[in-house]
Amino acid sequence: MRILLVWPSQPHIISPPHMKAIQEGLGNLPPIGLICLATWLHERSEHQAEVLDALLEGMSPEEVARHAVATEAQAVGLSGMTHTWMDCLLVIRAIRAVAPQLPIILGGPQATLFPLESLEHSEVDYVVVGDGEVPLTSLLDRLAQGRQDTEGLPGVLRRGDPVGARYFHPDMADLPIPDRSLTPWRRYASVVSRHPPTTVVMSSRGCPYRCSFCSTAGGKKFRANPAQRVVDELESCVDLGIREFLFFDELFTFDRSRVLEICRQIRERGLEVFWDVRSRVDRVDPEMLRAMAEAGCQRVQYGIESGTERVLGLYTKGITLEQARQAVRWTREAGISTYADFMIGAPGETREEVLETLRFAHSLDLDFVHFSITMLLPQTPLYAQALRQGLLSRDVWREYVLEPTGDFHPPYWEEVLDASELEAMLRRAIHSFYFSPRFLWRSLTSLRSPGELLRKARAGLKLALGL
Repeated sequence: MRILLVWPSQPHIISPPHMKAIQEGLGNLPPIGLICLATWLHERSEHQAEVLDALLEGMSPEEVARHAVATEAQAVGLSGMTHTWMDCLLVIRAIRAVAPQLPIILGGPQATLFPLESLEHSEVDYVVVGDGEVPLTSLLDRLAQGRQDTEGLPGVLRRGDPVGARYFHPDMADLPIPDRSLTPWRRYASVVSRHPPTTVVMSSRGCPYRCSFCSTAGGKKFRANPAQRVVDELESCVDLGIREFLFFDELFTFDRSRVLEICRQIRERGLEVFWDVRSRVDRVDPEMLRAMAEAGCQRVQYGIESGTERVLGLYTKGITLEQARQAVRWTREAGISTYADFMIGAPGETREEVLETLRFAHSLDLDFVHFSITMLLPQTPLYAQALRQGLLSRDVWREYVLEPTGDFHPPYWEEVLDASELEAMLRRAIHSFYFSPRFLWRSLTSLRSPGELLRKARAGLKLALGL
């Protein structure tokens, strides 16, 4: 079968106002999940797959639908996230309008978190929950036989099926190296890219931690590719012409020995690569960071979240402020750029506690910071707590999935500070960091190319206008 795999445009993305203002200036990164699926289908089945990055191409739902018809696709798969669900559904409806009999398959976090609710929309024929490689292949095999049932298919549901277990691929090393040539790889870069083109790498899936604000669609078990397989993937990208990588692993540094072996093999093979990772402040040490720097790591993103111990406890982060200070200091000493996430608006968080978080963020001498308001995300402990305590009178996320609207506003914890106060403090936080003389001077003196200057100038202008 020929399947069209679609990454939709996102004009209705659920995002804070200031982020919507700068979304276009953040750049585009490849839909690595769809690339992985297409590569698997090409190498492990008789099916053929096309990856259509409608976000990159600026394609409307109707244009995507026309493309599906013009290319004679025999099935369409879409990867959706709950905060882009409305845009995903608009594409699905546009396809259904011109191709009523075309099987439509939904995957990604949206399908995993809300499988039955997604199937309430009659235009969706199947959902894939969990890792998609094996379930999608099995479903296409069955459709090619003229069958529509899902009996015995792992991780696949259709309307009327009971919810089953998510499918998790048992052996990450079994997955083929993603074929980046399936998308226009030369056009991908982000606002922080220094050596474009840039691509995304997923060297592991899952996170074993239990942060109260997070719902991990990739599962709670850490599953990782071995070091050799990771470096083989980097080398294949270098051969193609890509040298900059964003590791989208939820926790790249979880396995210390794997990290050190990845770094050793990068150096041993003489690969000139540049890469960013995400980590926790309690999963790094000076030796690891030095090894990462020597192997081309240029930035580490830490989820610090708060500048008060009380709020860290509420988030069940399992870290301390001293660990955060120490990790940032070690990272800078290794010559690696630092990036940290902070949130405001935790349960019971006062204005003074928010200001303490801002002071703490400034005290760390970070290179980049992402400030946000704590959203009560679906199927998280924090969201469940808000429902139990009556802070939310109904399941607003489920309602949104069943009937998405363009004016949906994600819920905040408005027990002490209301939405307008939180948004005002968020604007203050962003302005105080990104328009400070220290940040502006550091940004100017670290520029590597006119292209980097242009990307950052555009993002800065949009940010200023958005605030």
